[in-house]
Amino acid sequence: MTAKPMWTNSIGLETIKQVVSRHIPQWPNGLREHQEAPISMVLNREHLLLFTGTGSGKSAIFYIPLIVHHELSEHPDNYPSFPVRKNAVAIVITPTKGLANSIIHDIESFGLRGLSYYRETISEYRINKKLDLVQPICECRSWDLICVDPEHLATPEWREIMQNTNFKQHLILFCVHEAHLIRRWAPNFRPAFNDIGALARGYLPETVPIIALTATCAPGHATSELCQSLGLEGKSYRLIRLSNERENIQIILQTLKHTPGISKYSQLLDYLRCGRKTVIHVQTIPIAYDIYEFLWDYTSSQRQKPALTLVDSDPELQIVIATVGFSQGINCKMILDSISWSFPSTLDEFVQAQGRSGRNLDVICRGVAVISPNTLKEAREFVKAAGPNTISVSRSKKSAAKNTDSPMEECKALFLVESHCHVAFLNRHYGNPPLEVSTLDCKQAGRQVFCNLCAIRYHTSYSFDPSDISSPSLYWFPLTIKREVMASFFDISI
Repeated sequence: MTAKPMWTNSIGLETIKQVVSRHIPQWPNGLREHQEAPISMVLNREHLLLFTGTGSGKSAIFYIPLIVHHELSEHPDNYPSFPVRKNAVAIVITPTKGLANSIIHDIESFGLRGLSYYRETISEYRINKKLDLVQPICECRSWDLICVDPEHLATPEWREIMQNTNFKQHLILFCVHEAHLIRRWAPNFRPAFNDIGALARGYLPETVPIIALTATCAPGHATSELCQSLGLEGKSYRLIRLSNERENIQIILQTLKHTPGISKYSQLLDYLRCGRKTVIHVQTIPIAYDIYEFLWDYTSSQRQKPALTLVDSDPELQIVIATVGFSQGINCKMILDSISWSFPSTLDEFVQAQGRSGRNLDVICRGVAVISPNTLKEAREFVKAAGPNTISVSRSKKSAAKNTDSPMEECKALFLVESHCHVAFLNRHYGNPPLEVSTLDCKQAGRQVFCNLCAIRYHTSYSFDPSDISSPSLYWFPLTIKREVMASFFDISI
């Protein structure tokens, strides 16, 4: 008796490669090596936690299985007899509408159909099409991939969907995108994140794999909490931890400088006048508009709320001012520099924000944080108070963000006062393999781009050219800032 083929063996992996080669000609080199194993595990119906860097192609883990199911169900005679489902469907839990729209825009280029199950979409179908979305979703004929936020997932409509026999028969995976937000947003900001795992395990059959994807989940307590939230215990799941180091991004921490009579935002011009597409991350909308107003007099044109697709396609659109939603998985390939105005509340948020840049691995990019002197002082006081017995940041069993006695997250404080190598610190914190190399400084590790600390120590500098030779010259950005000048650009909302 011949054994049934497995997706995780050589026959399965070769079949996946054949399907990708046939359906995605825009990928002449096929899948990246690190994508093959997790995709085969998902097709094999195994629960999976995948930790890997921003821009590393995590989304392929949920849309390539759809393409494989479609191809094999339509052409069964061309492939080995793997169990596949016709009209296969995937659920992806997305924290923001912006990420959902970005995913759907991307998968359409691969011939897949997506639905963003958010308020606007629900209203459009109910008002304009006189249609309740529950029925077409359960029929599994209209969409291949459905993005839904945690709040809608907890509604009676989605309980009805996940209990529907037909829907469960066609569902091939349940994915939680940006899974680190379960720990970050669940306690107070968006408690529905707490319920994702219970809903999935309570309503879906064990044969539907649960997938968690993120670039920022440290080993130890953070990983254990995530597993517990999703109901993944013991040997019931696979965990793949790849490096989240972005080798083409220079990490720069710059202290905010105050010059009497000159706007504090003038430091931004040191980066913006290079003519490179840049995203400026801010913590609040008022700060976004302050920066918007500052830049006004230095721009030849302004747009408010541009479509995400314009960030990549429009050479005139060069600066994005964005709140936290933009840093959660938005994929804009042309952004070269990412600037966090004030350091985010957690180290994870900084890593996510600087990961919006540098999708083109052939270009040297920048991940910048402009830090207030007060924040830096607070970090130093935190570390000084902790003393020499400060817990190892990569193995801390206590989340400082949840400790009301701690004004600052421990790993954030240690990162801010780091004086040797910021990349080595992040690799140590996130357990990026191989640790014997990744925890060395930039020169010792032979990195393509040195962090700013190492660049200064080793007298190394880089040239940051414009995004594109056809990009307009930013002649309106002056070399010096006059007193009492105000300006504005645009804000992008997610």
